[in-house]
Amino acid sequence: MALWHKLYVWGIGMILLLIMIGELVWLPDPLRWGTRFYWIDLIDGLIYAIAIVPLIWMGAALLHLSQSQTRRMKVFRGLIAFVCLLSVVIVVSIPKKLEFSASAMILSLLLIATDIVLHERKKRKVPHQSIIVFGVTLGLLLVMLWPTQYLVTYPGITLNMNRYAQAEGGSKHGDISGVLIFERPAFPMDWLYAKLFKDYTFEKIETLGMSLGEYNQEVRTMKEDANAAGSAIAFQKVGIGKGILSEGVRITAVLQNTKASEVLQPSDVIIALNGQPITMTQELSERMKLIKPGESIRLTVLRNKAKVELTVATRASTDDPARASIGIMIANELRYDIPDLVTYHSYLLHEGGPSHGAMLALTLIDQLTPCGVTYGHHVAGTGTIEPDGSVGPVGGLIQKAYTVSRTNADVFFVPVSNEADARKGAGDLRIVPVRTLDDILNWLKANPKAGAPACSS
Repeated sequence: MALWHKLYVWGIGMILLLIMIGELVWLPDPLRWGTRFYWIDLIDGLIYAIAIVPLIWMGAALLHLSQSQTRRMKVFRGLIAFVCLLSVVIVVSIPKKLEFSASAMILSLLLIATDIVLHERKKRKVPHQSIIVFGVTLGLLLVMLWPTQYLVTYPGITLNMNRYAQAEGGSKHGDISGVLIFERPAFPMDWLYAKLFKDYTFEKIETLGMSLGEYNQEVRTMKEDANAAGSAIAFQKVGIGKGILSEGVRITAVLQNTKASEVLQPSDVIIALNGQPITMTQELSERMKLIKPGESIRLTVLRNKAKVELTVATRASTDDPARASIGIMIANELRYDIPDLVTYHSYLLHEGGPSHGAMLALTLIDQLTPCGVTYGHHVAGTGTIEPDGSVGPVGGLIQKAYTVSRTNADVFFVPVSNEADARKGAGDLRIVPVRTLDDILNWLKANPKAGAPACSS
């Protein structure tokens, strides 16, 4: 076999290996480099290793081009080299846009497959070897990457929260870990992984009710909101901020075929009802109890930053005909008071979601408190953070607990409602259920780790 041919085949083998490594990327998670760098930090660098494959293919194409005897084949192999170079550029310049890298790699693979087939056809009419090689390759790719109608959830990775977020003027004191798990469409190979490793669970995929792009944007927004909420509450806890303030009621949707749909719009912010100020959804609900079904009300709303006075006819609530309803879906219009800068590290594997909110708040409090608040413990935890400081439930606790149990964490804080699943995932792990951020702070203060250094500030 010629060297260029070997290089093509080696590149194909590397692609299959990299896919398998990507699907099992969680296995080395307990690896640490000092107290700062976790396995997730190394992954951000290893993603560039993908560029080695198109580099190998480009070298093979140029080598084969030098041996070409016709102008047509020289142009074709030059095209292969160019597409492979383009793949390298895409992987290196936008490593976190895996969909672009994958598309470029697939195109490169199709071109080198064509080159191999054309070369073999010069020797025999039916390219048996090429058919076998690419038949096996295609079969393996289908087993590894063909999406099924199931969703798989499996163990994930931990991240150093002090590396993820840094408050200006704050200092690292304790070790605090967040935890991420993997949840994606299941591939046929995942059922084999489930036989070999713990805590792979499958469930039928339900309709998202939105496009995949809209869903990805939604989880990214949830991550940004969790960052803002965790930061605002942390600054409030250390006495240099007002926390999360509600400044009205945002309309998130207006029901069709209602009087409200004729005058109200999604994104309108209600700030007064019949002249009385409204700051929270609870206030609006209480005031609506005084309105009779069918009665008209005056709403003051902010629309594109301008104050607008509107008259809206109510209707009977579908849940309780005796109560008046406007026919809208609502949420608090929140303002996050974040007095100082907080910088965030962007991880390839942490695209979105709100489950890091509680640990983010704890991390920033630890950074902004002399001597910190962990009292010598290596803390891990999960849970959303709510405007009132409560820790909200999240999913995947079986996998999250197992992931944390593989590390050297001393304690794992989980929302109260998730305790049972967490204990299923890791019964030997020290799991502490909490309802609020204060529960975490109080537990750490009341249970200092033996041998923890005394505060000298």
